[in-house]
Amino acid sequence: MRSVARAAAYGTLVSLVLTGAIRAQDTTASAVATLIGTVTDIAGAPLPGAEVTLLGSSTVRALTSDSGTFRLGGLPTGSVVLSVRRLGFEPATFTAQLRAGKVHRATLALTPSAQSLPTVAVSDTIQKSHWLDQFESRRSSQRGTFITRADIERKSARNGSDLLRTVPGVRITPGNLGSSDVQMTRAAGTAKCTPQIFVHGVPYSGTMDDFTADDIEALEVYVGISEVPAELSRSMPTNIAGRPRGTMAPPCAAVVVWTRDPRKKP
Repeated sequence: MRSVARAAAYGTLVSLVLTGAIRAQDTTASAVATLIGTVTDIAGAPLPGAEVTLLGSSTVRALTSDSGTFRLGGLPTGSVVLSVRRLGFEPATFTAQLRAGKVHRATLALTPSAQSLPTVAVSDTIQKSHWLDQFESRRSSQRGTFITRADIERKSARNGSDLLRTVPGVRITPGNLGSSDVQMTRAAGTAKCTPQIFVHGVPYSGTMDDFTADDIEALEVYVGISEVPAELSRSMPTNIAGRPRGTMAPPCAAVVVWTRDPRKKP
């Protein structure tokens, strides 16, 4: 299947793990199928907040519940490919054979990601600093777009890229493995660039779709190189190929993700 071959080139292609064999329940005659399933880690623990998407569709998707379960209705019959993503786990694709008018059941297992997000230090003693101090400081003194938790709760967003859709100068396009590509227009020109993502000020190599809306406390969005704060440029890796040793490649645009305060419940 051509789409599956392309998916395997970009990420881990994981075989569909079935609860026994795929079980089908009789329903009324229909040209579509339904899939009820559970997303787990490799040890079998359920994973809430995972996004399950029909590859190639922008509308057929679901988030797993607190018990890791999901339901996808209106699926096409025959061979379909599902994309599953969750923060902290490798994105994966699963292939299933669906029959018309049937309800299928499956368990989808994800592998933990080797890349860990920067952590927030928490102390039992009273601290004068707050983990969002940098966000508030740049919000008061820098150009850019700043999205707070209150803003996020007013938006009907599933993940990080959805939160960027209404920011001027940001364009969201379909990507691979069911993810979205984020591009920005620099200044007033027509050149596009892919922003560098930072998590708590540390460069991050994943995508905005790695974060659900519930994962995020605040966002900083800088759509052009002139908006990117100097401290973010300084944090980029040195010794970029083709550049003198010790120099840095400043990002053409940037998004800073601040995850939820670990001292508070989501």
